[in-house]
Amino acid sequence: MNQNTAKITALACAPALAVCLALPAAPSPARAQQPQSSTVAAAPANPVAAAFERRVREYADMREEIEEKTGELPDEATAEQIEAHKVKFQAAVRAARAGAVPGQLFTRDAAAHIRKVIAEEFKGRSRADLLAKVSEAETKGVPLRVNYPYPESKELLDMPPTLLLRLPQLPKQVKYRFVGRNLLLVDRENGLIIDYMKNALP
Repeated sequence: MNQNTAKITALACAPALAVCLALPAAPSPARAQQPQSSTVAAAPANPVAAAFERRVREYADMREEIEEKTGELPDEATAEQIEAHKVKFQAAVRAARAGAVPGQLFTRDAAAHIRKVIAEEFKGRSRADLLAKVSEAETKGVPLRVNYPYPESKELLDMPPTLLLRLPQLPKQVKYRFVGRNLLLVDRENGLIIDYMKNALP
């Protein structure tokens, strides 16, 4: 290539090179796939519900420790062994909560919050249907007494799933139960009434 040809070639490539240098560099594939970080503030938890959940968890932790000390049932336990274990477990929990009184878990603030949730969830016809359901349930005679067993002969009324989603969440050892218009906290395994609140249903 002579000098004249080299000059012509350099002059022809100069504009294209300038354009390439002016363009921004394309991001690497790894960088292009990285999502941009964004800060989304989580909705604050209801402090009353959070405090209630904490109290229930404290009960659940306490009864778990007691259950461990009670001993495990054999793999092929008989009905008599299961009943004896339950009675022993009940007695130990009742002794540990000998001074329990209504309202220790369902405090005034917690009860007011739960009544509000139930009132918002059930209005009009749905409220009437729920009242009819609880009034027809075989729960007459269930004692409203803290630290007493829920009678095995009485019906355990299932809670409406939509309501459970809105109520303060419970650990697996505890469940809500309606008895008439009242709401109880009951231990799933030993059957003890942990606490109750009156007139939960509007």
